Amino acid sequence: MEVPDILPWVKPGQLLLTTAYPLRDEHAALSALVPGLAERGLAGFAIKPTRYIEAIPPVMVEAAERLAFPLIELPPEASFDEVINAVLGSILNAQAVRLERSAAIHDRFTRIVLSGGGLREIAQTLAELIEHPAAILDPDGAILATSPSWKPPSPAVRDTPSGATHRAPPVSCLLSPVSSVQPIQVDGEPHGSIVVLAEDGELGEDALVAVEHAATVAALRLVQARGLAEADRRFQAVCLEELVAGHVVDRGVLHERALAFGWDLTAPRAVLVAELTELDGRRFSQLAGTPEEGRAWQRLAEAVTASVGRGAIVWQRSAGVAALVATGRRGRDALLEAASALQAEAARRLTGCVVAVGIGRTCTDPLDLAVSHREALRALTVGRRTRGAGHVSLFEDLGLDRLLAGCSDGELTAFRDATLGKLLAYDAAHQAELVRTLDAFLAAGGNAARAAQALFVHYNTLRHRLGTIEQVLALDLDDADARLSLALALHVLRMLPR
Repeated sequence: MEVPDILPWVKPGQLLLTTAYPLRDEHAALSALVPGLAERGLAGFAIKPTRYIEAIPPVMVEAAERLAFPLIELPPEASFDEVINAVLGSILNAQAVRLERSAAIHDRFTRIVLSGGGLREIAQTLAELIEHPAAILDPDGAILATSPSWKPPSPAVRDTPSGATHRAPPVSCLLSPVSSVQPIQVDGEPHGSIVVLAEDGELGEDALVAVEHAATVAALRLVQARGLAEADRRFQAVCLEELVAGHVVDRGVLHERALAFGWDLTAPRAVLVAELTELDGRRFSQLAGTPEEGRAWQRLAEAVTASVGRGAIVWQRSAGVAALVATGRRGRDALLEAASALQAEAARRLTGCVVAVGIGRTCTDPLDLAVSHREALRALTVGRRTRGAGHVSLFEDLGLDRLLAGCSDGELTAFRDATLGKLLAYDAAHQAELVRTLDAFLAAGGNAARAAQALFVHYNTLRHRLGTIEQVLALDLDDADARLSLALALHVLRMLPR
């Protein structure tokens, strides 16, 4: 203490040394010093009084006693250097012991990981170190591993003294009303949590260090497991893509892969393909190449897995999610229900998403799934053309669109313009309704009277319009081939409006 106004400069936990020289003539300041230091949380106050003041004032002694604040009188021969060196030595010794204990705890957990141990070994070792039951939970609160002392559940959970927050796991995961939770995180992403059953204040410093080390190695183990699962998932996706692309023709190879991945290909299945078309009011194609795109595809894959049936085989594609759905006896109805459940689950997991679904026909032979896959993609394309975003299209319901789906938009546009282009131009130039009249006439099966009624025009007006159509298009409306071409062109016009 070198200045009288020392209070603004001290910090909690410090030990303040002084000869009282700065306050040798200010007894009132000396009297107020102890309460001020105690209020700021100092560890203590040591005075060597005989050089500048005769003795420690009784008012300081009384304040120290009243506040339970350590007040130390140093003998005249005491050296501040000796005091500082002794205190620092004690601090360093204590820190060395803590570091040694922390290193020993770290080594125990590290050996678990290096020896191939899993979450169960981590939970068991933690329970042995802290002498309290422990469990490791996933991000949803489900138990992944427990120590042998873990017992049936009970509610309530609190945060660890470190102040880290984490939502409470389900009631079924806890043992007593008092539990501590340590989040397991990697780069801020939650991977789960460690729950320790202990009364308030039972976990000492070493125990808290052990819990933190356990969380660290558990995070490492979970990341490793996730990486292996991701590699397996990608390899499965490659194998499934080869199957639906028709590249797998050897039944022996298909049987080996089915056994390796646990696929049941004995049941009749149909290929379902789902794509995100919108997200939060934006066209999903605008997110191409962004981290948000990858997260959205992952959420969609999770939605498909959760909704299309336990026996479904689901995989994520470069631009969508596909599934081999077992249809069972209900066939078409089961597929429609699965698609509806998929869209509802996706909407729950992805705010503002619009999902389109295409479904091929059911195949009893898994080697025919390539056909169902092509049909699902065709249904997806036709649905996009004719029904807009968020459609569910079954290939078996497409009708004429099955044929048209095999044509590119360019080919369809060229056919539409070649067949109806002159009529469309005439309507635009004369503000006429010849295209609408033609559509009604063909829809009425060539019956002019019924077409006139549908258009709410006089019969003679309709006949005049039909004559004009024949003149503009230079064809005979009684010709069956001409009618077929015009009907197809009108269908394409509805699919691909100008």
